[in-house]
Amino acid sequence: MDIFIMMAFMIGIGAVIGGVTNLIAIKMLFRPFNTLYIGKFRVPFTPGLIPKRRHQLAVQLGETVTTHLLTAEGVKGKISDPIFAQELTDWTSEEVRRFLKSDKSVSQWLEQQFDIQNAEQMLKEKAEDWIKNKLEDILSGWRGEKLHDLLPAEWNAKAEEKLPELSRLILQKAEDYLESTQGRAALAKGVDAFLMDKGTLVNMVSMFFGNISIAEKIRPELLKFIRQPQTEQTVNELLKKEWQNIKQKKWSELEASFDPSGTMKDEAAAIIVSQLPIGSFLSRPLKEWTSPVEQILTERMVPKAVALGMEMVSDRLELLLGKMNLAKIVEEQVETFSLQRLEEIIISIAKSELKMITWLGALLGGLIGVVQGLVVLFL
Repeated sequence: MDIFIMMAFMIGIGAVIGGVTNLIAIKMLFRPFNTLYIGKFRVPFTPGLIPKRRHQLAVQLGETVTTHLLTAEGVKGKISDPIFAQELTDWTSEEVRRFLKSDKSVSQWLEQQFDIQNAEQMLKEKAEDWIKNKLEDILSGWRGEKLHDLLPAEWNAKAEEKLPELSRLILQKAEDYLESTQGRAALAKGVDAFLMDKGTLVNMVSMFFGNISIAEKIRPELLKFIRQPQTEQTVNELLKKEWQNIKQKKWSELEASFDPSGTMKDEAAAIIVSQLPIGSFLSRPLKEWTSPVEQILTERMVPKAVALGMEMVSDRLELLLGKMNLAKIVEEQVETFSLQRLEEIIISIAKSELKMITWLGALLGGLIGVVQGLVVLFL
């Protein structure tokens, strides 16, 4: 009877030792997380294996991921998979279609996506600056050239053809002005001012006849002079001569004459921008702008864009993965990962296996107890 009690006792002790030893070994993989000290002396086996070898583990995991798991060949195989390509195309088309059918206005979309608060004012300023810069570029190229060289030949010919018409128009306007009440009054005022500067005799004559009478006598003669063909020919020749003189001037001289302050391009840009429907453009919903091209984009452009993008990624995949430095990313993530959380994950995954290791230790300890009991018995 004593023999059986001794055997049971030794088996129990062996099982407890084996099980507890394996349990402690499992716990020591993670615990303690930090190095423990007794006074100035470090407690052996602290910290645990994984905390102690954390950096080496992070480096090894990073190399393992990039060398064996996430390889360029594996990713290329996935990209070249027709099913994946179709799924990606369908998803992209759906996202594009959802964007194209948005009820948001252009200004709302710009504000939401790019934090642009006053898109209309910004676009007007940008458009005005762009127009001013373009006008300045054009004028800068013209300033060293003569007007004759800048004008196209057909424009020059058209201008010379229009000079006789301009002569007739000038004389017609002058005739209409002299026939008008305003023109008569102006002529009378001019005669009055002329006579006032002459001597006493002329003033006496003007007082005798009256200013209006003299002006009325002069006016028909002026009209007769304007209506003579020779007058029109003279005006036409003067215009031609002046036009030839203008064409020989450089653009810089002309610009200084009609725009001495240099503000004309700024004013022109402001006028052009004020006529642009920027406000109405920004206030309209996106779907109104995109509806004409929705089918073309989703059915033709998106599949081609996806295929082109996948081809570009596939051709440069090794370079991209190298630039991403996935091994370093994995290493940094493992370095910052909570050890307690890592312990919970591993134990939750291998919970049953770890229990089996503990029980296996108890079983081996029990068997050792049996052997020891037999040895004691035979001795």
